[in-house]
Amino acid sequence: MKQSLRITILGIAWMLASSVVMAPTPGATVPSYSGTITGLFDAPVLSGAFLEAGTRLPVARDNTSSAHGFGTGTSSVSWGGDDNGCTVAPSTLAFTGNSFSSVTPGQVFPLGTLTYFNGPSGPASLMFGLTMHLSAGDGITPFTGPMAIVSTLNGNIDRVADADVLVFSKFEIPSTLAAFEGAAVTAVMYGKIVGDSQLEVTSMSLAPGEAGHGCVDEGPSADSNPCRSACGDVCTAMTQALVGPLCGGEQVPAALTGRIGQALHLLSQGASTDREKQAKRSVRLAMKQLQRSAAIAGGAAKRGRISAACAEAIGRAVGSAQSQAEPWLSTR
Repeated sequence: MKQSLRITILGIAWMLASSVVMAPTPGATVPSYSGTITGLFDAPVLSGAFLEAGTRLPVARDNTSSAHGFGTGTSSVSWGGDDNGCTVAPSTLAFTGNSFSSVTPGQVFPLGTLTYFNGPSGPASLMFGLTMHLSAGDGITPFTGPMAIVSTLNGNIDRVADADVLVFSKFEIPSTLAAFEGAAVTAVMYGKIVGDSQLEVTSMSLAPGEAGHGCVDEGPSADSNPCRSACGDVCTAMTQALVGPLCGGEQVPAALTGRIGQALHLLSQGASTDREKQAKRSVRLAMKQLQRSAAIAGGAAKRGRISAACAEAIGRAVGSAQSQAEPWLSTR
């Protein structure tokens, strides 16, 4: 009997809406951060439940004496295999951190990538969770949060139904990452540094070209079938164009960051629905917010509130997102 880890990966970020950076008072020094994100996984959970094929009802399991994990305490962990000595490829999860520069408080930026391989596993070799730790360097409080592993007994009929799911409940937008049976999927994680130099994880989205391997979804549950998105790579590509330090460490007006954040939220809604009409409506509304953002940026540059380079960068990002949206929106 084979069992795969069903890891539902979907979630995109409206996070800029909640991370508006107000203009500083004249003469004030605005802090900025630079460094490299590092990560590790530890504290494996060896008792829990997997989901039955078809019914998705939980089946309790205690694998304290039978499951074997490798690499705990590092950035790459593996577990699973069959019940007869792990003679098949195990499931693996690896984090690769990004370098970052001139990030200001509250600014959302890419932290790095998670790559998950959903290998075949018997019930006796399953793990049910890990703890993820992400650090951004000296003086910044690391992020620590639990990650549940929700495995589904394979029905061998529908690769989506057989996907296994990682559940991240401590993100600002709780998210799930799913990988199809036998596939490796990569997702981009986003975060920000807030308050007293605290690193937070805001959300995640699929890396470009990964829609055939798994999905990201919003919400702290993996009970519903994942990966039913009508927007697919379009919403992912648009999000990639918009998230990040568009203006480096430069402060921008709250109205501008708020509109871009709202556009990201609308894109996350579009990526989370399997109804094409609803997805296209979300993308059209997002484009209206972005077009208004480009106009606001141009006006702010003329009044000296932001630099011309910043306004041009925002205009290029909006143009890139629009080039992704227009061909898809014109299809029937």
